[in-house]
Amino acid sequence: MDIQHQILKIKTKHFLQFLDITSEVERFISKSKIKHGAVLVYAKHTTVAVRINEQEQGLFKDFHDLTHRITPKDIYYRHNDLSIRTENLVCDPNASDCLNGHSHCLHLLLSTSETLPVVDGKSVLGTYQRIFIIELDCSRNREIVLQIMGET
Repeated sequence: MDIQHQILKIKTKHFLQFLDITSEVERFISKSKIKHGAVLVYAKHTTVAVRINEQEQGLFKDFHDLTHRITPKDIYYRHNDLSIRTENLVCDPNASDCLNGHSHCLHLLLSTSETLPVVDGKSVLGTYQRIFIIELDCSRNREIVLQIMGET
């Protein structure tokens, strides 16, 4: 059994940006020489998600509308209330980009990772499936860990 990893460094641009990283994952699999196993795509952040879905603009707009209904930015979040929050205080109370309770709540509904089977040196994806990272906050530097394990 062989195990390899790589970190993708990505700069996102805006809230709910969908970034298709399928090609990067496929290059990583190919370079690894693993023929049969699994590849993990994992975000090291609590305000970015990794999801598999279709590359379709109508779907992205529908998701944008859905997020505004279920986690609106302009309602009260205890996470944003720095008069009661006592944990993980790493931001300036006047900095709006750290008042991101909606981003963290949305992340809890999504996922930090996806694991895909690798068969004959390629990920097993459906016809229209693509691997996305979805920015749930504002423009940020992100790290996505790719880890593959299997037999060459």
